Amino acid sequence: MNRIFGKVFKDDVGNEFGVIRKTTLPFPEDISEYEVIAEDECGNYFLNISDCIIFWDHETNTKVELSTTLHEFISKCTQPSEIELDPSDIISVWVDLDFAKEFGISPNPNKKINKDT
Repeated sequence: MNRIFGKVFKDDVGNEFGVIRKTTLPFPEDISEYEVIAEDECGNYFLNISDCIIFWDHETNTKVELSTTLHEFISKCTQPSEIELDPSDIISVWVDLDFAKEFGISPNPNKKINKDT
């Protein structure tokens, strides 16, 4: 299973699920009856249900079948696609104040900053 960690599952139409990582306990009650094989960085889980690999979305409690075998699932795990961000697309950001302080930034949480200045 180690070969899937740090990768994403890419389905036949190009949708990516992941980035896949090792699980940490405890698991949500909603999936306690299933074999949990991995999780992603957003709180979603990859489950083995009757040899099918299922993606469980923790926000909607929906399950999506990704593959019919573990071998197929592993074979469709790949490096995540590169994402290019255009600074002109940024409208606003939120920065944790403690995180900002680590970098010597002292933001005023009540001040809106214009991205053009």
